[in-house]
Amino acid sequence: MEDFDEASTSFISWLHSNNTTISDKIELADLRQHGAGRGVLSKEDIADDEELFSIPRSSILTIQTSNLSAAIKAKLDDPWIGLIAAMVFEHQQGPESKWKPYFDVLPTTFDTLMFWSEEELKWLQGSAVVTKIGKESADASFKDQILPLVRSHADDFRLASVSDEDVLELCHRMGSTIMAYAFDLEKPSNDEQAQGNEEWEEDEEENLHKGMVPLADMLNADADRNNAKLFYEEDKVIMKSIRAIKSGEEIFNDYGPLPTADVLRRYGYTTPNYAQYDVVEIPLHDIKSAARIQAKTKEAQVEGRLQYLETEDALDDAYDVARSGQEEVPQFSDELCVLVNTLTLPQGEFEQFKKRSKLPKPTLSAAAIAVLIAVVQTRQTQHQDSSDDASAMELDGQSARRKSMAAQVIKGEVNVLQEALDALRTMSSNTANDKRKATDDSLSTTKKHKR
Repeated sequence: MEDFDEASTSFISWLHSNNTTISDKIELADLRQHGAGRGVLSKEDIADDEELFSIPRSSILTIQTSNLSAAIKAKLDDPWIGLIAAMVFEHQQGPESKWKPYFDVLPTTFDTLMFWSEEELKWLQGSAVVTKIGKESADASFKDQILPLVRSHADDFRLASVSDEDVLELCHRMGSTIMAYAFDLEKPSNDEQAQGNEEWEEDEEENLHKGMVPLADMLNADADRNNAKLFYEEDKVIMKSIRAIKSGEEIFNDYGPLPTADVLRRYGYTTPNYAQYDVVEIPLHDIKSAARIQAKTKEAQVEGRLQYLETEDALDDAYDVARSGQEEVPQFSDELCVLVNTLTLPQGEFEQFKKRSKLPKPTLSAAAIAVLIAVVQTRQTQHQDSSDDASAMELDGQSARRKSMAAQVIKGEVNVLQEALDALRTMSSNTANDKRKATDDSLSTTKKHKR
């Protein structure tokens, strides 16, 4: 408790000494009893659009603001690898680093999936998140780009006596810190806040400079209670309230619409407030198999239609099924609906679409609904529900916590699939009723004509 509080006090003093301005209405608080580490609380009522703190860009930890030599900086052209190298360097300087008080309040252990054992990852069986961890690709990047740099500048990094394995472990630790805490410092055109990255590698579409923003990264995140946002100016960043905050309330950032599985993968925890964004990934392979079996589409025809969709830039490797009732995200995307409709068309109709370089509309046909029902039922068999497993009683604190978080991910995805199945069955029933009504109307019209 004492060391924790001392580190927090030293960190705040360090911020003030580095020209950070902090409102008297907020404080950095110990929230460990709530399982949240540190967080920022309001000490007084705060109005909407009120400045909470501002951080000069010189106090944001980046490749440029680190004390790396110019020669080393010149070799770091990848934003993620560069920031990891800068953080490894500053960490190894110990008390001599300008950033020491900041490092003292950053976590040293993580529950992100990168650090789960193979046995622990089995608790996430059925979730596509286990394919997105990227540990192997991260290891390859570290070995190819950071290890040679560290070894060629061993005295600078103070890692001469440290084994390659331990250097890689330190890289993973800094990579996880960046994934959980770093901000993109060059803003996208829509000026929306961006945080985190899919993997610890360069994103070819958004090669943005990364930075560790002290104090801003102490805010916990909550999709429903988000009440603050970071704004970017040329020489500083400013955290402002985006709604009125009462005295004693926690100040929350927001990750955006992330599924629970991605919150766990990137940030190492779960919360029910992100369950509304849960999705289940449906691989193309499952859809192809169901189309062959349910719609009795020949394999050669399936492959031919997939090739056509690819030429029309309308084919992906996988498709998300979302929670029902989302305003901005449909339960079944247009892309998924077009795919299944295409795979279930009679061959003659498909040839007509192909001849006109057209695609079917996304309104699901009866045959497409049947295929999706089969796909969803198959995915339902792939999830492992271990939430009530008695073996959890034998686990240590860390593993028990991870098992509980995995159960929350699986529960969310199971709910997504059940909602999808319910919706598809309703569609199927409505389609059948419409067909019967159309048949009855046709028969009625025929009888009238015969009279």
